[in-house]
Amino acid sequence: MDPNTNRTLDTLFNPRNIAIYKASNKLDYFLMGLRQHNFPKDKLYLVNPEVDEVFGQKTIKSFGEIPEDTIDLLILAIGRDKIIETLKMLIHQKKIKTIHIFTAGMGESDNVGKELEKEMMNILHSNEDNIRAIGPNCMGVYSPKGHIAYEPFLPIEPGNISFVFQSGDLHSQTIRIGARRYNLRYSKGASVGNCLDLQVSDFLNYFNNDIETDIIGVYFEGFSKLHPNEGKKFLDTLKSMKKPVLFMNGGNTERAQTAVLTHTGSIGSNKNIWNGVIKQTPIINVPTSMDDMIDYLYLFNSYFSRFKKQGKTLEAVKYPMGKNVLLILWSGGFGIIDTNTLTELGLNVPYFDGKRLEKLRKIYPIKIGSLNNPIDIPWISSSAKYIEVAKTAISENIDLVLIETDIFGNDFDPENLSNYYRNILTLKEYTESLGKTFMLILPQYPGKKREKYINKLFEDGFIVYPSVRRAGKSFLALYEYGKKVKTLNK
Repeated sequence: MDPNTNRTLDTLFNPRNIAIYKASNKLDYFLMGLRQHNFPKDKLYLVNPEVDEVFGQKTIKSFGEIPEDTIDLLILAIGRDKIIETLKMLIHQKKIKTIHIFTAGMGESDNVGKELEKEMMNILHSNEDNIRAIGPNCMGVYSPKGHIAYEPFLPIEPGNISFVFQSGDLHSQTIRIGARRYNLRYSKGASVGNCLDLQVSDFLNYFNNDIETDIIGVYFEGFSKLHPNEGKKFLDTLKSMKKPVLFMNGGNTERAQTAVLTHTGSIGSNKNIWNGVIKQTPIINVPTSMDDMIDYLYLFNSYFSRFKKQGKTLEAVKYPMGKNVLLILWSGGFGIIDTNTLTELGLNVPYFDGKRLEKLRKIYPIKIGSLNNPIDIPWISSSAKYIEVAKTAISENIDLVLIETDIFGNDFDPENLSNYYRNILTLKEYTESLGKTFMLILPQYPGKKREKYINKLFEDGFIVYPSVRRAGKSFLALYEYGKKVKTLNK
């Protein structure tokens, strides 16, 4: 990676100071985010010649009055009719390292906006200080360790997932919902909008070498017309990725490409070309669904955590070798529809017969239910027999174990775990000791006792999904990534 771009992105995610021009109460979400993340107040400069105070903080009347010679990050929030003259004025008053161009109504809107973007790029590239910018038409940067967030309620605790999205709201919602749903935590995130200057490939290169990033999420709409050679650079970057890149392409249908032009003004990817890119690179294609993106991130994160707890590096992670699923539940009907679902996704639910079935029947001469896979054993889930049956089945040629669970009654006391809970905990540990994947399916519906239950499951390291379909899709993404890594490394 270009060392200058690397230093630029270090500054962007860890700015020593920030200036906002023009700061106003309409931008309270920026200020709330920075305050929640404890960005130093004395290093935040709110510039507005027309008001004395913004969100309880005194303003500075002109950019030149800022008591520092160099500004690490300038958030430029000015109408497009004044953006060119303002940009020229500001870069002549201070040395600026990076700019977040918040302004919308640019290349995504009309030809005037496109010309303004062209002029802005010329101004930036002709400046001797080598100023770099994200945007326009973007929300900006999120970095827990850098104490920066562009809006409130984004997690303060750092994690190992990083993002580059061409949509601000999708970026925000993915972060917030992933944190609430699965307790995900993040390293860095950037909403980059129209990509006038810094490109998605620049962020991918940076994250690829960032020791604080293990998993990368991307929402992509296309290339800026200002960068005609970006396609080749982008493909080369994707081929070089050493970390999982979960990639959602928002512009891969003809109709979606029309929508893209009114959002970021990018040139969307042709579907056939995109399918070729997927085959040539280790990226995992995520359906255009925020839920799928969050679900995939959750499984990759949980899977990696298991290996990291053993002191292993990402390079030492062993991915699933096959697609065989063992399904254990309490209902014959659900077993049938779940088998249909998994099979339609492309997973295998091997039917147990012959010697395998004989082994299971010796342990439990079943009268009600089934041992053929799905295993339907509703009456013994709290007994030692349950463990014996399940371990015997898991020891067969199985890659993924799915157990459907729930909680009934009026309470669940995590201090006094039931025999059933101890059983599933034992099975989780056994499955993982064999290098296989273990998941629980817990249907979603409101209830305090269920909330207590799922929190306990998360605390004990269970991977929990609300449906067999979502669990199966996520497992396939993990399996496909492992297969790609193995093939491309050869």
